[in-house]
Amino acid sequence: MSFWKILLRSLRQHRFSSLLAALSMAIGMALLVAVYSLKEQAHITFTQIGLGVDAILGPKGSPLQIVLNAIYHLEDMPGKIKWTYFKEVEKDPLVFQAIPFCVGHSYRGFRVNAIDRRFLTEFEYLPGKFFSFSQKAGGQGRPFQGSQEAVAGWTAAKSLRLRMGDEFHPVCGVQEGDPVHEKDKLQFVGILAPTGTPHDRAIYIPLETFYELSGHPPETVVMAERTEYREISGAYLKIKRIRGGAVHPGIQGLKFAVNQSDRNQIVIPSEVLPRLFNIIGWVDRVLLAIASILTALSALFLFFSLLSAMRERKRDLALLRSLGATRKTVMGLVISEALLISFLGGIMGLALGHGLTAFGALFIKAETGVGFTASYVSLADWLVLPGGLLLGLLAGLVPGIQAYRLGILQNLSPLS
Repeated sequence: MSFWKILLRSLRQHRFSSLLAALSMAIGMALLVAVYSLKEQAHITFTQIGLGVDAILGPKGSPLQIVLNAIYHLEDMPGKIKWTYFKEVEKDPLVFQAIPFCVGHSYRGFRVNAIDRRFLTEFEYLPGKFFSFSQKAGGQGRPFQGSQEAVAGWTAAKSLRLRMGDEFHPVCGVQEGDPVHEKDKLQFVGILAPTGTPHDRAIYIPLETFYELSGHPPETVVMAERTEYREISGAYLKIKRIRGGAVHPGIQGLKFAVNQSDRNQIVIPSEVLPRLFNIIGWVDRVLLAIASILTALSALFLFFSLLSAMRERKRDLALLRSLGATRKTVMGLVISEALLISFLGGIMGLALGHGLTAFGALFIKAETGVGFTASYVSLADWLVLPGGLLLGLLAGLVPGIQAYRLGILQNLSPLS
């Protein structure tokens, strides 16, 4: 009988303990794969999305809160900025494009943001990428033109099952129970093609419509007619580029000048988001530590399983030795069994890990609008199989040495 046939027969004979050992290793490795995948995708995706906006002009307050509200449609904007001040910043030689917006409205759980029409036609939400209404890309309709028209992001339209021509009443606020603008009925004239960014989770209306909605206080109504009294929540800023496509270094000077005012500030997303990851980085480390402990415990379980199987198979191994098998062959059988179990655990761990990543991506998509993918290959994917085989080798080494030292005569004595 060949070496591999003996090995497979041994695995079948101890299939329950072998499968249990492989499953325990798979669970630990799956957690490693999922945590690493989500961690790496979060760092890449969140910082990349921030690149669509070089800077945000906003009110004084938490820079992180401004980024979360302006880009990810979370939290609330801490205040307002004057329209006249926005126009001054827009005229700065370093500013290539400035898109004003107003937030604070919603519809069935999705933010309704009033924004300049150029956002839908000229804004580069990622380098080289613009919003599209093309049916081939998954969009429908056109940008809004009239004051009673609206455009929905792809995720918002899908979740709300919106169709072209549907009408809605915006809610004055983002919390459940906030008052509804009953007298204002807006019609959807467009659905944006999916972008894989938080912009898919919002509904957009014309900037002027924000001031014209019924139910607003008199000072807001005045803003619709006289721009010198107008206020906005903030503005997306595109800064001029220098050689190589890099943002002009003068952005820091502009930021310093604006931040000297007592009501306004410029926030650079690429500076704020890394701080966020530094704050929540301990979560990654805790999860990685738990996954590592589980993987180590599974290797320990495999070690004791092999050790127990070794004691049960002493007579069988001694019989193999008596039939001509060398010490190295017997030792190789035990170690190969450990390697095969750990390899199986690694394959199962990879599959289960990407399954967990897909499951986690659903929740991240629902909360932030950022699309993660289960097919992403992280550093852990490259290390799982070699690391698993190394653990298998270590787990099988001691039982293998015992098999190598096994005596023939004392283990072939009659069972009775």
